[in-house]
This record gives sequence, structure tokens and C-alpha cells, in this order.
Amino acid sequence: MRPYSIKRKQDALWHLIALGTLTKAHRPDGWSPDDICKPARVAMIDTSVAMDHPNLSAAIRRDLAFDLFSTRLGAFPGLPEQKEIGDLGLGDAQALVAGLPGCKALLCELMARLAPDQPPQMGTLQPAASPVFSGHGTAIAGLIGARPARVPYSQAHIDGPADGQLPLPYCGADPTCEIVPISTNFDADPEQMILAFLYAELVRADVIVLPRGIEDPFRTAPQLHAIDFLGQPLGELTAPCPIPEAQRELWSELAELILKISHRRPVICAAGNAHEEFGIYPANLASEDNGVISVGALNAKGWPSSYSPEEGLTVWAPSNDSEQFDSGEVRLNPERLAEIRYGVPPVNDNHKYSAFGIISTDVPGPGGYVATPFDMPEREEGLWEYGSYFCDFGGTSAACAIVAGFMALGRGLGQIPADADGIAAKAWLLSKCQPVRPELPNVMVPHLHAMPFEPSDPDEPDEP
Repeated sequence: MRPYSIKRKQDALWHLIALGTLTKAHRPDGWSPDDICKPARVAMIDTSVAMDHPNLSAAIRRDLAFDLFSTRLGAFPGLPEQKEIGDLGLGDAQALVAGLPGCKALLCELMARLAPDQPPQMGTLQPAASPVFSGHGTAIAGLIGARPARVPYSQAHIDGPADGQLPLPYCGADPTCEIVPISTNFDADPEQMILAFLYAELVRADVIVLPRGIEDPFRTAPQLHAIDFLGQPLGELTAPCPIPEAQRELWSELAELILKISHRRPVICAAGNAHEEFGIYPANLASEDNGVISVGALNAKGWPSSYSPEEGLTVWAPSNDSEQFDSGEVRLNPERLAEIRYGVPPVNDNHKYSAFGIISTDVPGPGGYVATPFDMPEREEGLWEYGSYFCDFGGTSAACAIVAGFMALGRGLGQIPADADGIAAKAWLLSKCQPVRPELPNVMVPHLHAMPFEPSDPDEPDEP
């Protein structure tokens, strides 16, 4: 047992060093921002984002940010008075909804909503994009495309450099991309998710990232619907209320729409955080013949995180870890002060556990994962404190966001051709992957230079 007082030194950007996008000196590894042909556009379907965060303000496309949480057909939280969406276009979106009558009707409604003469806020006085609800989305956006920033600070609250500018040297996997937040309810219905994916198509996203699951009653627990009980699927008999036929059809159309869109552009999905077999929906749609990418989580030692699914995934990416104690594996934090030793078997996989997590951007002020008593100041007032601007993050959500930024960087550098479809982009990602360990040949981790994953969390701790 190691003394609990020993603390390892964690590099805040270790996950980017492990993927070969940054050197240990936090400089671009073999690429330069000048090499970017055209910044990639990432459509992020999640909660809202704290768009005024200093590390995110330059990455967020405020004119395209779309909020489907507050009103049925969406509002523009970044444009309280006017909206400029001139680069939106119908394109060939009509072909996507062929044979999907529900999606086709929603596409027509969405296009009418996006017409120039429609107000930015429709059906609501204020989009539901308050920072109070933006913790998850803000962390995801930071991992994808945060930029280093220098911000003015208030000498009344913190000490800082003599020039009055405080550096916030944090960046995402692709600090050159642009992010289009598409905020939805975490308990979204099929109509809302169809609108979110259609909007991602209309803004011509290069990458779509969904760092969460979708609670489709027929696909979240498909095994229940495979059991026939008295002539009906058990899943429907145990549902809290009957599922209308119209909604049943929309759920089915949503699954087909996701697959159709994935043939045009990669759809990167979190695989789940409960060791689910084959991952959660829609990550479990991933297969060789589509562009859906299911992402599992890997800890800093190079072992799959205890909570991550391990079967049927496309790639793994760095994230945090958690303790595990069941018949399959014992994984305990050896530095935990109050560890209960009773019942721990002699064969103990403590060596797999990693205390390293993922650092990402957080909602400044009282909201988010790390709160502060200070409200977020107006820009001219300067930064009061910076502790709440960042947070510990993890799960397959973090891994999924890191892969999304990684693929955005590949697109921006021209390594993924501009005309590449979702399947070709997925093939590029796989070409950059290497097995993490000889005993885990299916656990593939991407690296910008196709190098093996290098653990960032040594077995031996640093000196105290």
C-alpha cells in the first residue's frame, strides 16, 4: 500500500500528448495552425454551452448556435435581436428524408423556422441556455476545441501579472475548429432529436458529436422487446404508459436518419458509463458499413476504464477511471485514505486503477461542476477568479469529445479530404489507431502519427 499522502503530478493536457496532437511542451506535435486548410465545423448535440467562457468564445459559432430545449422548433441563444444564418442551405437534405414521412414533415417545418423573416426567439422569451444548465456541454466543447486565452483580471480579487492579463493556457484537441452547439433536453423525444440531426446536416457539419445516449424505448433495452409475453413485447407491457403509433414511427425514423447522415459525415457517440454490452444507443449502431463511431474510455495507464463497455466499440480514447469491486474485477484506489480491506480477495487489480482524470472547461461562476460565490463578471470588469473556469471531467462523454476534436483536426489539416464521406472519415480514424496492449488487440486508440498509446500514469508515484 502506498501512503495516501503521495500525490501524482497530472499534466492537464496529458490526453492530448497521448494522442500525439501536442508535445510534452504543449506545442503542436508535427502540425501548425498555419497548416489548417479550412477550420472544421463540429455540430455538438448536447446541453447548452457557456459561450462567454474565455477559452471557448472564439470557438463557438454564436450565429449558428441552436437551442431546441426551450421551444419546439428552436431558438438562437447567441442572437437576441437578429439572426444571421446566411450560410445555411437546404443542400440535398431532401434526399435524407426520402421514405421518412415524419422526418420530411419536420424538415419542412425547420426550414420555415430558419427563414430570414422569422425572429431569433420564437415561442419563448429566453432560450434555455442559462449557464446553470450548461456544465456538460461546456466541458464537451472545451475538449473539442478550446483555445488558449489571455483575459483581464480584477486586482480586487486575485493577484496576477503586472500587465493585467492572466493566461489561461488550455486547449482542446482541435483549437482551430468551430463548434455549433445544438442544445437539447436530456430526456428528448424523437422529434427533438430528429430536428437536432437535421439542423446539423443543414449547417454542413464536418463532424457530429453526440456525447450521450438517446432514450429510445425500443432500442435502449432491445432485449425487453424481444420477449413475447401474452402476445405483446415485454418492453411495452412494462412501459409507464402506452407508446402512440406516431411516436413509435418517429423513433424508427430517427434511427434510420442517424444511419443515413453517418454515411455523409461521421457521427461520434459515447458508448456508455455502466459497462453496457455493446454500448448504449445510438453508439451501438456502429458497424463497418456506416459512419457511426462508438467511443469507449481508456484510463491514463492504458487500461479500459472500469465503467466502459468493451465489446463492439470502434475506438477508445483517454478519460478518467473509477473503482470497481465485483466478481469480474477488483480495481481500487490504493491511495484512498478510508479503504475498507474486508473482503478484498488476494488477487487484486489495483495496478489497473488510475487517479488521473480529464481537465476541461467549466461554466464560470456559480454554475457548472465547480461553483464559486462570484457571479460571472461582465467582460469589461475582468476575471475575478479562475478556479471555477475548469473542472475534472470524464466518462465516455469525455472520450467521445476528444475523438470528435481529433477528427476535426484531421479534417482541418486536410488528412481527411474535404469530399470524404462518413465512412471514409471513419476509415481515416481507424488508420491512425494502434492496439493499446498486446493482450487487448481490440482496444484501439488513435494517435495523430499512428504511434502506440504511451501511458501517462506510471505505476510508481512521484516523490512527495
